[in-house]
Amino acid sequence: MQIAAVVILYHPGQETIDNITTYSNYVGKIYVFDNTEQGSPLRNQLSLNPKIYYDGDGENHGIAKRLNAAALLATAEGFQWLLMMDQDSSFTKAMVENYFFCFNQYTPKHEVAMVGINFEQQTQLIGTVCNAVFSDELITSGTILNLNLFKVIGGFDEQLFIDGVDHEYTIRTLLEGFKIVQFSNIQLVHSLGKLVKKASVKTLFLIKKQKRIHSPLRCYYVHRNNLYLQKKYKNVAVVSMDKLNRMTNANISNSFFYGENPWEVIRYIFFAKRDARNNKMGKYKAS
Repeated sequence: MQIAAVVILYHPGQETIDNITTYSNYVGKIYVFDNTEQGSPLRNQLSLNPKIYYDGDGENHGIAKRLNAAALLATAEGFQWLLMMDQDSSFTKAMVENYFFCFNQYTPKHEVAMVGINFEQQTQLIGTVCNAVFSDELITSGTILNLNLFKVIGGFDEQLFIDGVDHEYTIRTLLEGFKIVQFSNIQLVHSLGKLVKKASVKTLFLIKKQKRIHSPLRCYYVHRNNLYLQKKYKNVAVVSMDKLNRMTNANISNSFFYGENPWEVIRYIFFAKRDARNNKMGKYKAS
């Protein structure tokens, strides 16, 4: 089998086992990297699956470093493609069958750096329809990475730690002239942030709105990494940077107005600006 998978854990729940099961039969090996401090209690359960390689040293190394490690291991073991999954991501049976059917049927693949799913809206899955379109953006989870082109494009940017890792790699992929394919009719079960329904000062506390929010620390990474990417690509990927900037501002605004700790959000945004200005990247360290 040409495809391996990687999933990165961080304080996973029992449902993570079930999530992995939804795609384990479609890949030859699953690299599980555990970012949980002191390791995950699921380690023994995961080791029961003969396809799983588990790696956890009790430290949080972020997303980019773990993805790079998985790509190197998969390449060394002869895999050509790597399915990247979040611990809270899964497929329905119909979706995963259609996804891998479409992936296997799609040709040519030699200039395709990534193949992914629709992550923006609910779609109706009908039979084995494959609506393949070229895209300029994919989220990490659910994306299948071309390991041959990964060596040409280069690894994920470990300066980012988490957040923006997928955006940065996508931009570099397009600048190198490679293609990104999205099956617009296929989705996975996935959550981008915590979903809340609350009123805020923006509606004079009269109307409740449903919003996705992030923790103050996650807002730190979102804002700092956006500033880093704006500086890195502002002259070569203007449209992508404008889109990322709007998305970043919307995420932080939602977390401020609808989250539980608005002033903590402001505090961490200050830290993000300070650290971006001082080129202090990687894992956040209080100072």
